[in-house]
Amino acid sequence: MSGVRLALPAPYDLPWMTWYLSAHAVAGSERWHRGWYASAVRTAEGADVVSLDFAIRAGEVRVESAHGRLGTALLGRVRALLDLDADATAVAAHLSADPALAAAVAAAPGIRVPGALDGWELLLRTMVGQQISLAAARTHLARLVAAMGEPVDGVDGWRLVPSAATLAERGRGVLAGPRARVDAVLAAATAVAEGSLDLSPGREPAALRADLLALRGVGPWTASYVVMRLARDPDVLLTTDLVVRQGADVLGADLGRAGRWSPYRSYATMHLWRAALVARPGHASPFGNDSVSEACGTEPGEPAVGAGT
Repeated sequence: MSGVRLALPAPYDLPWMTWYLSAHAVAGSERWHRGWYASAVRTAEGADVVSLDFAIRAGEVRVESAHGRLGTALLGRVRALLDLDADATAVAAHLSADPALAAAVAAAPGIRVPGALDGWELLLRTMVGQQISLAAARTHLARLVAAMGEPVDGVDGWRLVPSAATLAERGRGVLAGPRARVDAVLAAATAVAEGSLDLSPGREPAALRADLLALRGVGPWTASYVVMRLARDPDVLLTTDLVVRQGADVLGADLGRAGRWSPYRSYATMHLWRAALVARPGHASPFGNDSVSEACGTEPGEPAVGAGT
């Protein structure tokens, strides 16, 4: 393996990012252990496994590739995943001007919006995970990986999340859940496989949102969530999101006046999710723990009933 060290620019809320990565890790294609995260990825040269070690030195992450393919493109995907290019100081200064968010921002001034290593994988995860628990979503996705995921050559025990073409061709017999959701996932897979839906990371947010909303079974929540993470739109507020609403109640924040959080409403969304999770009764804060806390229950980003459909 060859490695590259990337700085985590201060302020950087590492507990939030590592919780997010660990809590969403899908068996077979991702792993998390004691500050180390790895994911199977598709690259132009073929399947690979990229790993991120956050435990080597404070303020840094060491990035490695199983096949030594840490080129500019893959490192760019890692930077997007970790939101390394955000101006966290400007975000914190702007959001903390609202008294309702001030304490939340002070507790996590460097909170980041997790990006995505792969656009199709993000859309698939988002659609499969709608209106079910985080644990159930991981179970469904792990089943897809085991049944249809392409093995990573030379790296035992690793598989890619099924490609759009594979899922479009063979997914109906493996996908679980309501028929409408299965049909929607297959329609999205077909669109990506045929090239009518472009999920490359450099797309303009409004155009990507419009293309997503044109898909059968994709509603505003799903489109906005994907745009926030894939197109790196800093100004998305998921107002129909159940956990966002819970976080707003915890903080006493008025979502009807959220325009004052612009142009950083995506980061406000992260603060609201975090506030809701910290306030969940019966468990300690999940942030900073090495293991995933099942007490967190539902996926942050789980839509209210009817959203994203």
